[in-house]
Amino acid sequence: MSVFTLDVKTMDIKAKQKYEASFNYLGQAMTSAFEKASDTRKKEIGNYIKCLNEMYEYTNNIETKLIKQDYENDTTFRRKRVQQARLVKKNGR
Repeated sequence: MSVFTLDVKTMDIKAKQKYEASFNYLGQAMTSAFEKASDTRKKEIGNYIKCLNEMYEYTNNIETKLIKQDYENDTTFRRKRVQQARLVKKNGR
């Protein structure tokens, strides 16, 4: 069994692909186990699938927030946004 450690800030494309592939593998394993399980076991596996989905959503939300934060802190785009905001405020549009 392997444990996944994750630093979203330093994830490059290969690390992101590995991360996505790992979650896909776990999801496929859980769904096949769910299909073969008895009724009592299905509830447990369903809870594991729900937890796995929440972990995936959480890490993607963190990544999205970091991308948005980088965009907002980017000086080139920041200057343009400030200029546009001033024009809107001045012209009332």
